[in-house]
Formats: sequence, structure tokens, C-alpha cells
Amino acid sequence: MSDKRVFSTSTQVAFNSMVLLVLILSVSALFIYRVSESIFIRNYSEEMRKIFMDSPMGRGMRMGIGRIIGRGGNEFYVRIEGIVVQNPTGLSNVPDVEGYVRTKINGSSYLFYGFTNGNEKILLGAQMDDLDFFLQSLSTTLVLSMVIGVALSILSGYLLGKRVSKPLKEATSLLKEITLEDLSKRVEIDPRTSELAELKKALNTALDRIEDGYKRQEQFSSDIAHEIRSPLTSILGFSRMIQRWGSKDPEALKEAAERITATAGKMLTITEGLLFLARPVIETNRESFDLGELVNELVKSTPIPENITVEIDVGNVNVTTDRALLKIALKVLLENAMKYGKGKPIGFYWTKGLLQVRDHGDGIDAEKIDRIFDRFYRGDSSRSGEGHGLGLSIVRKICDALDLTITAENNEDGGAVFSIGRLL
Repeated sequence: MSDKRVFSTSTQVAFNSMVLLVLILSVSALFIYRVSESIFIRNYSEEMRKIFMDSPMGRGMRMGIGRIIGRGGNEFYVRIEGIVVQNPTGLSNVPDVEGYVRTKINGSSYLFYGFTNGNEKILLGAQMDDLDFFLQSLSTTLVLSMVIGVALSILSGYLLGKRVSKPLKEATSLLKEITLEDLSKRVEIDPRTSELAELKKALNTALDRIEDGYKRQEQFSSDIAHEIRSPLTSILGFSRMIQRWGSKDPEALKEAAERITATAGKMLTITEGLLFLARPVIETNRESFDLGELVNELVKSTPIPENITVEIDVGNVNVTTDRALLKIALKVLLENAMKYGKGKPIGFYWTKGLLQVRDHGDGIDAEKIDRIFDRFYRGDSSRSGEGHGLGLSIVRKICDALDLTITAENNEDGGAVFSIGRLL
């Protein structure tokens, strides 16, 4: 078992919403800050250039030297061809730049803008206290927006998570209430999304299968107990007969021993059938062979009463499947036909890609025909006999393992027909 802590849906939605929003807001804030700074600097640089170019100094009128160039109390630093002509704040070591750049000098923020006017290289500079104030205000606003956004995202994410998890909690609570004594409860939540609707449908379908499977398991266990109890009772009775009269009556001893042997053989047949049906996976060995040859071989090796004739009309049909498993399935169908065919002819036919085994007995009740492949099921009195109801279950399991189809139906002129398909 893992010790990893698992958080609720509402907590996870809130956390994921917060992380996503923080990421989005951080990128957006950084973008807004950088773009605003760039626009402000570019516009301010253009404004400095315009003010300078409108001044007598900028128009090439040297008599303008000595006049203060700037706006209000914010005078510009001016350097023309390396000669500082205006330096209101006494700056030194001013960088020589082309274009605009923002830098720190003596703890204060300055903007410098270098350009060429005719043949003269000009550098303008200005202290940017207003830009610092603007950027500081902008960063404060963005941080507060992020804090408020994160708080709102946590709250909305939590509320959304609770709304999403509510039907899941209801379904979980219902599943906890389901017991083996009552498997009839179903999820009744009102889904608000297609995913929840699919989940509700899947859960109810699974519960239907569990209930049906449990009922089948109960019936199966009951049938096993019944089928094994009867022969064990018989063996016990004949054993007591031997104890009481065996030493005095040889005929009674012989009869009891024969009955015990026959009954033990039936129990062995039941056990082998159950073990076969209990296999989770049947290993197959597929090969190509002649189907008509297999049917003829089966009929010759099976003890058939003299009053029953077997007609074979299969021909030379080449199929690829597991020969041994298919032979077991066909043997079960042959024995089934002999048991319920009332001594009438039995036929193996190849028709339209189907291998059919037909008897001429009383057929199968139409309302019970879909259940004859269930374990221990015997349709009606005409098909109950001495069987244990495992043979056709084995046929179904073999066909499923070989990806074949098996169907049963009544023939129009009497008798049952079992058809195996997908052999080609």
C-alpha cells in the first residue's frame, strides 16, 4: 500500500487553479511591466529629441548655447560632439550610447538618448524620477492584482471542486452501502456534465453485472452442491449395502461395486468439466487441417448405438484452428445429439460456412434456448436425462477461446441444430 497522501478533489482543483493563475498573472505582469517601461522610455526619448530639435541649439543656431533646454524644472543633460553644453546635475562618466538607454548614476535613474543630427553626434539625458514613480506604482498595482487574483482563484477553485466532487461523494457513499445481501441499489445522482453521466452509466452497468454475476455464482454453487451430493449419497448407500450384505450375498456385492464405480465415474466427469470451465485461459495450438477428416475420425472413435445412424456431409473443407479442442466440442455435441435424439439419425453438415450438428429429437423450448449454454442448465424434461449440464458450457468456452461462434436453434421439421461459425 502506498503512503502517498491523497487530497480531495476540491483541494486539488483549488491548488491547480492557483498555480495556473499565478503562472498566467506572472507572465502577464512581466509583459505589461516591460512593455510599459519600453513605451514610456521610447516616448520620453522622442520628446527629448523634439524639445532639443525645436530649440535654437537643435536648429543649429549656436547663439542658443547657454539657454536651458528642458521642460519645467527638469533640465536636460546635453552633449554635442563630445562637448558637454548642459549638465544641470553635474554628472560625470556619462555613457556614450546610440539610441536610448536607462541607467543608474549616483543612485538616481537617468535616461540617455543618443542620435545624429546632420554631422553632429548628440547625447541627451534626463533624470527619470517620474518614470521610477510610474514603474513602482505599476509594479505595486500588478502585485496587488496578482494577490487578489490568487485569492479569488483559490476560492472559486475550491467551490468548483466541491461542486464537481459532490456527485462523486454521493456515488462513493452509495457504493459503501452496497452489501452482498442487497445488490439492488444504483447510483441516482443527477449528472451535470457528460463525464459524470458516463460515470453514472458505467457504475450502474458494473453493478448490474456484479449483481447478475453474484446470482449466477450462488446458483452455480447450489448446482455444484446438488450434483456432488447426489452421487456421494449413492456411493454412501451402496457402501453400506456392501457392509451389511456384501460378505453373504455376492450378487449384492457385485451390484454395489458396479454402482459405486459408475457413480464415481460420473463424479470424475463432473470434476473434470468443472476444472476445464475454471481455467482462466485456455491455451490453443492452431493448425490447418481437413474438417471432414476430423468429423469422420470423431464418429469412428465414438461408441454409437446400433439403432442410430450418423450422416456426414462436410466434404473436404480446410480450416485453421485448434484441432484437439474442436474435436472435444464436436464430441460433446455428438453425445448431446445421441442423448436427446430419441434414437433417430444424427447429421454433420457444412452449410454456408457453418458446421452444423443436428438431431431429430423434440428440440428445445424457445424461451429457454438462450440458457442452454449456462453451467448445470438443462432445458426441459425432454433434454434433462442423466447429464450434468456442463457439456454445452464446455462447448461455449472452447468456441470463445477459438474465436468461434456457437448457436442453437430448432429445425422446422423437428430436432435441434447446433451451428459453429467463423471456422474459415
